[in-house]
Amino acid sequence: MSLLRLCVLGWWVLGLLSGCQREPDAEGAAPAGITADNYLTAIPDPKTLGETYVSDPDQVLQPGTIAALNARLDSLDRSRRAHIDVVVVRSIGEAVPKTAATALFNRWKIGEQATNNGLLILLVLDQRRVEFETGYGLEADLPDIICFRIQQRFMLEPARAGNYDQAVQLGVAALIRRLSPAPPLPRPVLRTAQDSTQYYVDSLQHALKAQHGLLGTQDPLDTALPGEDLAGNYSAPESSAPIGILVVAFLTLILYLVLWYCTTRGLPGRGWLIVVPLALVVGLLVLAFNYGVADSTWAFLLLAYGLPLLYLHGYFGWQYYRAPGSVPPLERPQAYKQRQMAHRGLAFTAYLFPLGLMVYWSWYRRHLATLRTAPFACPTCGQPMQLLKGKAEKRHLLPGHQAEEAIKTIDYDVWECANEHTISLAYPNPDSEVRECPACKHRTLKPGRLRVEQAATTQAAGWGWQIETCHFCKHEEKTREVIPRLPDPSTRTSSSSSYSSSSNSSSSSSSSSSSGGSSGGGGAGSSW
Repeated sequence: MSLLRLCVLGWWVLGLLSGCQREPDAEGAAPAGITADNYLTAIPDPKTLGETYVSDPDQVLQPGTIAALNARLDSLDRSRRAHIDVVVVRSIGEAVPKTAATALFNRWKIGEQATNNGLLILLVLDQRRVEFETGYGLEADLPDIICFRIQQRFMLEPARAGNYDQAVQLGVAALIRRLSPAPPLPRPVLRTAQDSTQYYVDSLQHALKAQHGLLGTQDPLDTALPGEDLAGNYSAPESSAPIGILVVAFLTLILYLVLWYCTTRGLPGRGWLIVVPLALVVGLLVLAFNYGVADSTWAFLLLAYGLPLLYLHGYFGWQYYRAPGSVPPLERPQAYKQRQMAHRGLAFTAYLFPLGLMVYWSWYRRHLATLRTAPFACPTCGQPMQLLKGKAEKRHLLPGHQAEEAIKTIDYDVWECANEHTISLAYPNPDSEVRECPACKHRTLKPGRLRVEQAATTQAAGWGWQIETCHFCKHEEKTREVIPRLPDPSTRTSSSSSYSSSSNSSSSSSSSSSSGGSSGGGGAGSSW
């Protein structure tokens, strides 16, 4: 073999050996399969790994650590207190860890659907970042600031030293300690690594209490320590003002639509006015969110309350202005009806906007009373007329009119002068559902009952007559009505048992409670 061939062979063997002996850097590059575009599918869901709670595709953690974590998290999950999943990856490319945590949480549906008690711990080594993502059900026990303090006090120091096993174990132990308080120190003899980890957390908590003079029942996580930097990694939770503003905007829209309907009902060609409340609400939202929610919340609430108040003052002011001073006797019922319809459905505004409107509604009621009871002269002889009451009124009413008064569909006012000239004025009740009877022509046809002619079964629909009966002449109006077919109880039982069977099958194949949770957007992130 020539010298040249020996040199080439030696160089090749040297390169091969150096490649085999090269150890990956602690913050080394991720496998080629995990990128910002496909990390959702490249990172396995722990539930697909034999009902475990740790996803470690890059094999960063020791097998013993993963086994201990799975045992501890399985016990927590079975208690229904919380479901915690742990993900450790070397890289997710250019993806933002917080965004990735939220996306993984919602894709895996961590936690129970009914309680949203899920939590995801994500460590991204190349970005030197740890993220906690919590479901709504855990935000009371693990608010963002508590998640941040657990990261700062228990996880960052071992993570900086490259001891990711300890970082994850201490973080999980601190979370479980927060969710289920451990017994007071000192503890008995330690037997397992799991006990040792929990004991270390409890010891640190105990030391912090002693160092900062906290009471025995106080949790040091509830207290900021001297020199603890919040600005670097932790952002306080966003103000709840946007949600509050959206709720107020929705209620304001409902109010505007009610006011629009009540004030434009019966007015031809006014349907386009519906754009007014819609434009007002949109304008309020734009004003609130474009000029800073925190600064404009009170302005938004003031506008949401003030604009309908101004609108009603304008509307009622117009009604007051156009109210007639005096009305000829025979035109009183029509004027009375117009005033009623203009104010129908708006009585609640006196309580919602008492300032000014209480005075207006008091005037309105007096105005209606005056419209009916103001004295006038007899059109025939010029003598003053008097309003009759009780039996004196009934002597001048026909039996059909008395029947209408009895069921409160029409109220009659009978006026009589000294020369016994009489005028009868009819005031219909706009809220009554009683119709005019086609036989006697009085408004006495009352809604009635359904008379079944053929009962409905599970095989076919039935039918019957909807009967309206006249309160005065007893005339009947019949309308044919179809009775829907009855549901088949056997089908319902079959589907229920099928559902029960599938549920039992599902529960037997899985002990995990991770079955539909969604992220509440809470949690915290820290960099080491």
